[in-house]
Amino acid sequence: MAKYYKAPKPTYSNWEWFKFIAARTVFPPILLWDLLKMGANKWLGGYVGRIVLPAQTLGFTGVSESDLGRYNTSNYTCEKYDVETHDGVHLDTVQITHRSQKDRDPKFQQYIINFVGNGACYKDIMDEMQRDANELKVNVIGFDLRGVGSSTGHAQSKDDLVTDGIAQVQRLLDAGVSPENITLKAHSLGAGVASLVAHHFLQQDIRINVFSSRSFSSITNFVVGVIRRDYNEESPRGSLLARGNKEPIGKQILGWMLKPIIKLAVSLVNWEISAGDAFKEIPEEFRDYMVVRSKKDIRADRLDDQVIPHYASVHEALSSERKDKKAAIDKLIKAAEKSHDVEKVSRLKAERNRIKESHKMDTISTDRYAEGHNSPWNGLKNRLGTNGHEFFKAFFQRADKDHGVHETQQSIKYL
Repeated sequence: MAKYYKAPKPTYSNWEWFKFIAARTVFPPILLWDLLKMGANKWLGGYVGRIVLPAQTLGFTGVSESDLGRYNTSNYTCEKYDVETHDGVHLDTVQITHRSQKDRDPKFQQYIINFVGNGACYKDIMDEMQRDANELKVNVIGFDLRGVGSSTGHAQSKDDLVTDGIAQVQRLLDAGVSPENITLKAHSLGAGVASLVAHHFLQQDIRINVFSSRSFSSITNFVVGVIRRDYNEESPRGSLLARGNKEPIGKQILGWMLKPIIKLAVSLVNWEISAGDAFKEIPEEFRDYMVVRSKKDIRADRLDDQVIPHYASVHEALSSERKDKKAAIDKLIKAAEKSHDVEKVSRLKAERNRIKESHKMDTISTDRYAEGHNSPWNGLKNRLGTNGHEFFKAFFQRADKDHGVHETQQSIKYL
């Protein structure tokens, strides 16, 4: 029988409540906007939710308890959890517990919580979850958002999805797990939700790790990015492709003109997911990401990410941050060159190149129709030669060494 957990209603900091109340006190028309949002969401929220999260209508099924045993090995066991949110939704959840974690004090146990894309369920990534548990020697969780697979309810707004993610994290916190030992491994829509979940806890001074894979900065930017794209080719299956990620000037102007209207509509139905803003506020040592972006000299013939336009990517949202970092390193390089410190110059140039190139992935497959958004993690490789799976592992290990909570001051040695 599945283990049961009832999540409390998410709490918010005094500062968040103060901002909420103060804004409506100083500018009462915001209350009218609140009422309009409430009405629009009640009328259209469920419909938009099925567009944003089509997995609700794809007939997925989770892994049954009777089938779960076949995933067990000598290194880990799999268990079912029924995680109930504060609003009565039951989330189908699976936990893989590594034997090295089983007898540890909960505060020292390490967890990865997976957030999948909008057309997937946790059953699709069981192999990936097992690999992470086996290689990193940690506990790994997979779950389906409300309305997907065996999870009950339906997604009426982005807040529902965030509530689901908060419940998964809160279960671990209530069990005594240190937040620094929790990593949200997230893809596409799941990464957008995970960024908001991590930001929610950050507002309460609780820091958890988040890795964003091939995600968007906001729903508004996603829609605008689709408008800006030049869909210039038909695939063998008949779908339109945007080869070369070209953006004709006319479409760029159209996107710019429509953006305020799109922003208004998306916000009105309460489906704006401002993942980029949330992600940027998370301390750098607690976050990392990857994007599919081929080199300029071959980009004209590549598909890259056919789901998330580059305009809407988290990578693009962080462009000013990267620019500032590279400018700061350039100053250090000039100073080191003046002092003829060759070794330091070499180190700084390597770091600058890492900032510039490490997050940009390309498909390993050279097939003309290879597309990066839904490629497996180890089917991508960055410009420094590291595949997506190893890139995530490096982040996990770096975060663990930097701020993980262990029995001793020595970080765990990964074999």
